[in-house]
Amino acid sequence: MERRASHPIADRSAEELRRAVGRGELVAYFQPEYELATGQPVVVEALCRWLHPARGLVMPDLFIPVAERTGLIGELSRAMFEQAGRRVAEWHRHGRHVGLAVNVSPTQLRPDFAAAVLELVGELGLPAGTVTAEITETPALTESCEEVEALQMLIDGGIGVSVDDFGAGFTSIEALRRMPLTEVKIDRSLMRDQASESDALARAAVEVAHERGAVVVAEGIETADDLDRARRWGCDRGQGFYFSPALPAAEAERLLSVA
Repeated sequence: MERRASHPIADRSAEELRRAVGRGELVAYFQPEYELATGQPVVVEALCRWLHPARGLVMPDLFIPVAERTGLIGELSRAMFEQAGRRVAEWHRHGRHVGLAVNVSPTQLRPDFAAAVLELVGELGLPAGTVTAEITETPALTESCEEVEALQMLIDGGIGVSVDDFGAGFTSIEALRRMPLTEVKIDRSLMRDQASESDALARAAVEVAHERGAVVVAEGIETADDLDRARRWGCDRGQGFYFSPALPAAEAERLLSVA
């Protein structure tokens, strides 16, 4: 998941954002995750972009906070799930079997949301195990019965659950032992920090995740040294500019077709 800045667009743009959802101005870009053992892209993460008719390409840190505060995040997430899911389903029909990860706000984690996601994925015809919901780490993930129930519903229905940004501050190693998950994404801050404590935390997260049968993805890989570090930690996959930035759908399709 991309890091969010703290300077959202003005609240007066909330209605403009609402109209943008209806007009299809919000589009999915795709950033691949690569299997470290094979060097092949195996998952694409859908990242929202706003193609504003006057401002051009608007990055999500400028409008996602508005969507969360105004209750538009549900509409936006469904639009991303549907748009990205249809694209990946098309790639599957052409023989490129890649997984899809979609970001989900912790504020959405309720059983009715989980049920809606399962229904939508079923409508798109994506096989079980293809889709993963990425949840930014938050204290509520281990404290709210309703949120834990929603996560378990997703897993039981064949949707992966990824704890995003591990190491950014909230989720403990002990929480990883308890909460429903199928994947852990190690935050780029641990990659940037060369302290031995960061190494120890990343290695511990990998160990616990693997004990639970979960996949571990290293975020923020930008150099060959970063890649080596992710391998030393024992990560299964990597994501970052070393491999590829987020790409428009057509460019992502070309990348996947030659991989």
